[in-house]
Amino acid sequence: RSDVTINLTGQDENNVDIHRVTYQIAGTTTGAGSVDGQEYTIGTAVNEEEREMGNEKSFQIQADGNWQVKINTYNKENVRVTTNTIEVTKDTVIPTISSFTRTARANTTINVSVSASDALSGLGTNGGCTYYLNNTTKTTTGKTYQYTGLSAWTNYTLKVTVKDKAGNVSAEKTLTSYTTGYVKNFAYTGGAQTFTVPDTGKYKLEVWGAQGGNYSSYAGGKGGYSVGTISLSANTNLYVYVGGQGGTSAGGFNGGGKGGTASYTNDDGTDSTVCRSGGGGTDIRIGTDSLYARVIVAGGGSGATQGGAGYAGGGTNGKGYSSTYYGTATRAGSNGNFGVGANYRSNYKYSGGGRRWRMVWRWKRL
Repeated sequence: RSDVTINLTGQDENNVDIHRVTYQIAGTTTGAGSVDGQEYTIGTAVNEEEREMGNEKSFQIQADGNWQVKINTYNKENVRVTTNTIEVTKDTVIPTISSFTRTARANTTINVSVSASDALSGLGTNGGCTYYLNNTTKTTTGKTYQYTGLSAWTNYTLKVTVKDKAGNVSAEKTLTSYTTGYVKNFAYTGGAQTFTVPDTGKYKLEVWGAQGGNYSSYAGGKGGYSVGTISLSANTNLYVYVGGQGGTSAGGFNGGGKGGTASYTNDDGTDSTVCRSGGGGTDIRIGTDSLYARVIVAGGGSGATQGGAGYAGGGTNGKGYSSTYYGTATRAGSNGNFGVGANYRSNYKYSGGGRRWRMVWRWKRL
């Protein structure tokens, strides 16, 4: 199934220019199709009459089978000088895709380019390309294409095939690419979230700590805020932990201190107060999912008590019932440790401190 082109130059045995050239096609169809513009059914014996041609002739054989094309040359006396036979067989060699590359991208589009070749029939019109996205087929004849309607900051697997003039289809070529985006937000999920850096460059990171637990009209302390810039390489894996708000007892996700009922002694005897749990911290970890791989942190706020509001997370100096118990930027408070805020103490009147980081995580490429 291909175009057949014949080029002919020459002279007769007396060095006289060829006066007339004809061609004749013969064979049997093994598949229905057309031969030189004539439709045939399967199993048809074809033996066309001679047809005139010039020094060059192009025609299509679009029916499977083995074909003979006879070329007859005549001199000025209309005497046949030569007969040449050309064997034409079905092209079964698939095209080859040498490259499938991304040329541009934006929030909702990815542009691609294809380089391909075919040794026998040649590629279909303008490349004969078919583009695939998930279960959607994007058919076009061009060697360049733009995928549209995509989502920002999303990784897509793109595929392409090419077809030659004989109908042979290449193997699929695959390209994995992210779309871009201006800001990437991460909300609380209660677990680790992963992200792969799409491009090498400088990025701005912003993180917000979780609020501590509320008690009646007293609000839990607000989470802290951190911001910074960092250079990241493409394909670097980030692990994002967004802390959860404190509650009644259990600390907020990602290190919030526990809440409970604290008993204490005063001049009137033994008393107690309710302490809500601290908000969880938020952090970003680069390369590995470890506390030691964090590059930015925002502290969670402490929980409120029945006697007052909680204290804010973050800052160089903490706040609380006593400097013995609250944490700072360089040390954990009493009953706290690395990565985890202090729990309430049963014999002291203060609330569960928040772990010193959380975030609704946001970043953008600078």
